[in-house]
Parts: sequence; C-alpha cells; structure tokens
Amino acid sequence: MFFIKKRNFLVLVFILICTTAAIAIDFNFKPIIIEEISRYNEDRIAYQHVQKQIAPNMDNSFSALLIVKDRKIYLIQDGYDNPELINTKRLQMEMETKLIGDLWENKINNKPDYVRITDRKVELLKNFSEDFVSKNFGTFFLNVRNAFIKKHVEVFKKLMVDRKESGLIVTYTPLPVPAYLNAPETPTKYKITVSGKTIDEKLYYAEDSDGDGITETFMVNSADGFNWGYKSGANIIFIYNNLDEEIKGLIGQLCNWAYYGTPEEEKEILQNFPKDSDIINEFKLEVPQTTK
Repeated sequence: MFFIKKRNFLVLVFILICTTAAIAIDFNFKPIIIEEISRYNEDRIAYQHVQKQIAPNMDNSFSALLIVKDRKIYLIQDGYDNPELINTKRLQMEMETKLIGDLWENKINNKPDYVRITDRKVELLKNFSEDFVSKNFGTFFLNVRNAFIKKHVEVFKKLMVDRKESGLIVTYTPLPVPAYLNAPETPTKYKITVSGKTIDEKLYYAEDSDGDGITETFMVNSADGFNWGYKSGANIIFIYNNLDEEIKGLIGQLCNWAYYGTPEEEKEILQNFPKDSDIINEFKLEVPQTTK
C-alpha cells in the first residue's frame, strides 16, 4: 500500500498483482550439514524448519538452529532422525516387500534432540539424546530461535509499511474449488504470497498456500554466497509448511498484513483520515440556503 499525503488527505493506493511474482522463489533446500558449510570466518545465524513431505528419503519434520561465532559452529536440531538408520530400515522393508510408510520417527516437539559443536570443523561435542540436549540446550534453542524470527518478522513488516519504496509484491490467487457433479458449494479461498527486498539485497518471502488466513512459509535469504551445499536453500531463515503453534504465533499474520495492511498502516490511516467538514468545505458540497 502506498501512502500519499496532500492537503491533509491520506490516499490509499493498493497495488495487487494476481500474476506470477517478479521475484523468483526457490523452494529447494537441504538440511544443514556442518562439514558442507561454505565458510566459518564470520559470525551469523541460520534457522531451518520443515514440516512437509518432500521425498521418501528426506526428513519431513525437523528444525535446525545454526550459529557461527568466533569460528565455532553450533548446530542444534529438533526432530532429528539419523538418515543412515532410516535408509537401512527402508532397504530392509523393501527386501521383505513390506509396505513402506513414514519412516521418520522423530517429529518437531520443541525439545531439541541433536547438538554438535565444532571449532572450525574439529569436533568438540556431539550428542543425539533428547534428554541431554533439551536439558542443556533446550531453553537456549527456543529463546534464540524466537528472537531471531521476531527480528526478521519486524524487518518484513517494515518493508510492508514502506512498500512504496521497498517494491513489495503481493499476489492473491484463487484456489480451485470442487468441480465434480453435486459438489458442495464452498467459498473460494485465495493463496497469498508476499515478497520484497531490503536495501542490502536480502530477499523476504511469505506464503499462505491453502487460503486459511495463516502464513505457514517464511523465508529470508542473503545473496552473499553462504551455503551448506548445492541448492541448500534460504541461508538465513527457511520455514516451510509450518505446523507448530509457537512458530505460527510469530509468522502467522505475515500474509494478512501484506494484503490487508499492517497495524501500523491502519493506525496511520485512522490518524490522518480527513474530517467530513474538510471534505464538504473543499469540494463545496454545502448547499446554500435560500431566503424566502
């Protein structure tokens, strides 16, 4: 939404793009692997959170907090499953011609169950016990994760408030409705996406894919080349198809704010909305009284 002030007027111009967004979004990703991190000579944080079935050989419920500080690497995960054990179990079931279901046993529960700490790439600590990891690193994991997400949500909100300068792109696309014979009438739902870039070229993206009014995907990526392998995904925040209530409380309104306006934009409109008397006087709407 663009805001243009003229003679105490606040004119709201809403630009809605219902076609493909101009900023290309890449949903490819790979779980963070310390050995494949491209560099560790700069302090930074990255967070991954996936709750979506992508492929049989890819974990469908995990989160990972990566911190690089003073050349030390801290990686804490929630919902960790050892991929080697999963592959072994899959091969065994295939040999026994058993029906293969979801082999990933551990799900995100906000109790981290994996920690690795290295000095550069020399191992200092490794533990995959939920009891040990959640007891010693659980509060740290949640507090840092939440503060990190909140920080970038606020940056994204600022792009929305300043959308005239930030070039924010919002798409609003109707989702298919049942078309079979005697299909029940259902209200049309709309997929909403929003994307924008900061001055330092960080790409922000959010999506409500099922039209339920809740943003479930949020990505932040820097084009500075930091990665953990080919097509490793957004290198600051990659939240894909979130189902966690705590994360929903942090990102759930992003698409609604982009489409309907943020609380800050609403407040500015109400504060600057013209008085009816000003409109009547400026447009000379008062009908002169005639004398008898």
